[in-house]
Amino acid sequence: MQQNVLEAIVAVGMAFGIFGNLNVIVAICRKKILRTKGAMFVMVLAFAHLTCNISEIVGLFLQLRFRPMSRKKCFEYNVLFSFAVMFQSALYLSMALDICFSIVLPIKHMIWKKRNYVTSMCLFPTIFAITTTLVSFLFIPDEETPHCIFMLTTEMQIYQMVSSSLIVLNVLTLFIIIFSVICAVRKSESMRGSRHSSGSRSNSLREEKNKVFRSTFFLVLVYIISWWSAVIIFRIIVEFVKDVREVVHFMPYLVIIVMPNFCQAYYVTYFRSPRFRKAFREQFHWITCGYAFPKIFDKEISRGSKHGSATNSAHAAPANTDSDAKKVKSGSQKSIRFAVTAVQAHI
Repeated sequence: MQQNVLEAIVAVGMAFGIFGNLNVIVAICRKKILRTKGAMFVMVLAFAHLTCNISEIVGLFLQLRFRPMSRKKCFEYNVLFSFAVMFQSALYLSMALDICFSIVLPIKHMIWKKRNYVTSMCLFPTIFAITTTLVSFLFIPDEETPHCIFMLTTEMQIYQMVSSSLIVLNVLTLFIIIFSVICAVRKSESMRGSRHSSGSRSNSLREEKNKVFRSTFFLVLVYIISWWSAVIIFRIIVEFVKDVREVVHFMPYLVIIVMPNFCQAYYVTYFRSPRFRKAFREQFHWITCGYAFPKIFDKEISRGSKHGSATNSAHAAPANTDSDAKKVKSGSQKSIRFAVTAVQAHI
């Protein structure tokens, strides 16, 4: 009974994750205005989470989580999941560095080419994921495991070493986020009294940067809370349960704690970014054949009509101004006086 309940919860969560991550990827590919540096990191993160979602769905269909098998065979089923988890864990560090660069080095951050910049920032997560996956593969013991979970494929010492390295990355990410917050507050205070801060363009750019910063902060916060909760609970279980074989039976249920991390890219961007929210509503409008958000395109039509009327009025013939009226009036008065003078001379 508990197994069926857990699999149902995981299936629903992963289905929401697949829906959300696909929406994020399609929205960024479809809308050019969304393809900023920060949004490209969110798209890469959505690809990693989508890999985790699909791997979990495959595991549910094959009933791997509660199925005993050799650890090497289990690792083959979970190799993509393990790589994606390690990659997304290190990618949060790159996202925190991206926010820090945009605040500390704003001009250089703007002139860096987007494709080269995002690719170079994804090198460390890729190397970290390959290294941890390879080390986990090299230290797989030749024995069976009662549950096919990627955390149980290697030796417990190797798993604790990998989890400790992830905790170090999380702490470093958290410090970078805090440092970025301090720098952003100081910059906003220094620019508050300057005359350039009153401009509408600078205000809009600063507001957009603050929205991106807050969205990235929430993404990192959800990840750290879910991952640290799973690690802390696992360490507590190991300390209080004397028999290690009993600890293994609690491992499948830790996925419920980590599961919100694999579908957060869609929901965080939906609630934090108006541009993403509009793109998601348009896509949901198409998926439901127009039943959901039926008036999503009415605003664009009304804006277009307003713009068209404004354009037509701009190209229309200008009306006579007061100065023109005065000129016409003075000219007519002069012509009347000239006619009266001519009549008197003729008489």
